[in-house]
Amino acid sequence: MRQPIRVGLSLSLLIAALLALQLRSSGEAVPIRKSLDSFPTAVGDWQAREGALLELDTLNVLKAKDYVMRRDQDSSGKSLWLFIAYWDSQRKGAQPHSPRNCLPGGGWEPLEASRVTIPMPPPLAPITVNRFLIQKDRDQQVVFYWYQSQGKAIAGELAARVEMMKNSVVRHRTDGALVRVSSPVYGSVQDTSDRLVRYIQAMYPALGDYLPA
Repeated sequence: MRQPIRVGLSLSLLIAALLALQLRSSGEAVPIRKSLDSFPTAVGDWQAREGALLELDTLNVLKAKDYVMRRDQDSSGKSLWLFIAYWDSQRKGAQPHSPRNCLPGGGWEPLEASRVTIPMPPPLAPITVNRFLIQKDRDQQVVFYWYQSQGKAIAGELAARVEMMKNSVVRHRTDGALVRVSSPVYGSVQDTSDRLVRYIQAMYPALGDYLPA
């Protein structure tokens, strides 16, 4: 099948799914299992040190039902930031905003972009996530993020959107989450990335206690 035909077919399916989504009842909000405020303060070698609140203007745009944003620190004193936002329904403009689009607005410029597959402790399957190296002035950060769609980790924005629409039709649900883990570069970029991977491996199993599957 030629590429233009594939693209046209994909767009047609996407439009059909959007129409189905709008025609369905909006009463399928799925409550979070536990408030993200109670997310474990000890994650592997990391300990939560401080939380942060989003500004009201940001909350009004984000329209998340629940979120947690905090700084965790390991035994060597290196910090990282964890952000999890949950939407119980993704109708009427309430849906995740891609960090890919938000970072430039904050003055951060992407230097590298890739996807990384992270092994998980059994019986969990590996997950594939986005990895960005960003810079503002002389500061650099490594950012990992993905969409958590009813028990499934999805890296791509379009793939997450299609999965949400499929779940709307099949499961009558549009709930989902965005998970982001970031850190200033300590030492090398690779060392920082490896440290974030270890953190994600330690925290990912706990997501199932909070986010509906």
